[in-house]
Amino acid sequence: MKRHFKLFLLMLIIAIAILPQMVAADSAEEVFKKASAFYVSGKYDDALKQYETLVKEGYESGNLYYNMGNCYIKKNNIGNAILYYEKAKRLIPSDNDLRANSEYADSLVKNRQSIGNIKSWIERRIDKVFDIFTTNGLTVFLLLLYVFIMAILTISIYFEKIKKYANMIILIATCLFLLSSYVFYERISLKEAVVLVERADVRYEPFEKATVFFTMYEGMMADVVDVNNEWYKIKRSDGKTGWVRISDIGVI
Repeated sequence: MKRHFKLFLLMLIIAIAILPQMVAADSAEEVFKKASAFYVSGKYDDALKQYETLVKEGYESGNLYYNMGNCYIKKNNIGNAILYYEKAKRLIPSDNDLRANSEYADSLVKNRQSIGNIKSWIERRIDKVFDIFTTNGLTVFLLLLYVFIMAILTISIYFEKIKKYANMIILIATCLFLLSSYVFYERISLKEAVVLVERADVRYEPFEKATVFFTMYEGMMADVVDVNNEWYKIKRSDGKTGWVRISDIGVI
């Protein structure tokens, strides 16, 4: 009898622990369906309100951000569309529809082609290759690569005949590991941001009366390198840096 009671008690505790999560999941699914219905009906503001409730509750998914980006692009709000497409790309980087919509939104950015890029052709190619990985995916890749290097190293110790080939494999794998580690470090240390207003003046110093250094337009992207009260210091793709109001940009 005692054994049955303990089993019942254990099942009750598990049910109590799981039930709120199941209810929350059902609730999130209902909100998502409601938002999708609003989107199909052309009620983009109402759809966004539904999606935003999920974001406030801590939900995060590539499809959620992708749908929010679609709502903003329908509203011709290029800045927020690009912001949410970029958020989605960090979670579902290989999604073809997302990439197509993101490229379309990028094509609408004013004066986008007038800004150079200090990154070399090789650096841009490397970025493109690693774009297929999410941050979690890159972590797993690094772990597997490390295990692979250690395995080859161990095998080469016991099998002298393959040592020459093993050394070459280890050298290539180590170079790939170091390159991947650098990309991973960039991912977790750099904060990217998108201009959300039609025109953002970037100043030499973090106050309103400071001289304007350059101007960025809605949808343009930059790296956030520092913060001072209500100002972000940003670095543009051509290497120029300056201070912009926090309210003018959205951090990805």
